[in-house]
Amino acid sequence: MRVVIYAQDLSGRNDDGYYTKPDLSSALDIFFDPEKVDIFLDDEGDNPLPREEAEEIFRQDKRVTFYNSEGERVVISYDPSA
Repeated sequence: MRVVIYAQDLSGRNDDGYYTKPDLSSALDIFFDPEKVDIFLDDEGDNPLPREEAEEIFRQDKRVTFYNSEGERVVISYDPSA
């Protein structure tokens, strides 16, 4: 199941990214570091999001939205064109 990733860039370069990955696992590998907690449900960084919970949200909704430690939004969704 191919997924589409939107990754916001707040660095000032206006370099938001849109790309695909062959599956959810390879998409999550980009953002989730097993050594640290730096992915959150909110842009304030108050609610950490474990990878397992992100996987469960995706399984239910075919989409998961989260934020990195910089407050940049990431959306991973099922690619219906695949």
